[in-house]
Amino acid sequence: MKTRVFFIGAVLALANGVTAPAGAGGFVVVVNRDNAQPTLTRSQLKRAVTGGLKQWPNGAVVQLGIIPGDAPDTQYLGSLLDLSTRELLSRIQEAVFKGELRRPTVLHSSAECVAFARGNAGAICVTSDSEPLPPEVHTVAIQ
Repeated sequence: MKTRVFFIGAVLALANGVTAPAGAGGFVVVVNRDNAQPTLTRSQLKRAVTGGLKQWPNGAVVQLGIIPGDAPDTQYLGSLLDLSTRELLSRIQEAVFKGELRRPTVLHSSAECVAFARGNAGAICVTSDSEPLPPEVHTVAIQ
């Protein structure tokens, strides 16, 4: 029960953020190397983040990692989807409540995002473009 309360609190804390302009520099979407997706359309990204896409082509279950608070990383993700941070987090929370999306893994830094993607074949998260990426993690171009 404490985990659920923490997750909902983290989502509500993020909901007060503002959206960075689409294409804002400084961040990248990353996945595990076992996920051979070199690109995602914005529509595919939205489906992955809001529960419409359950598995990657490699069969791994999609697992979103998100940084709580008014994180620029989350603002950037919202901007890619043409959603405010509040709208993005509301959609995520609704999808989790309906059972359409696994509860996102709460991260606290870009380094944690990279570690999450490295250790989880279905991971997807946003990290700083200055964060070093190990061979087990690669960026996904968003079209």
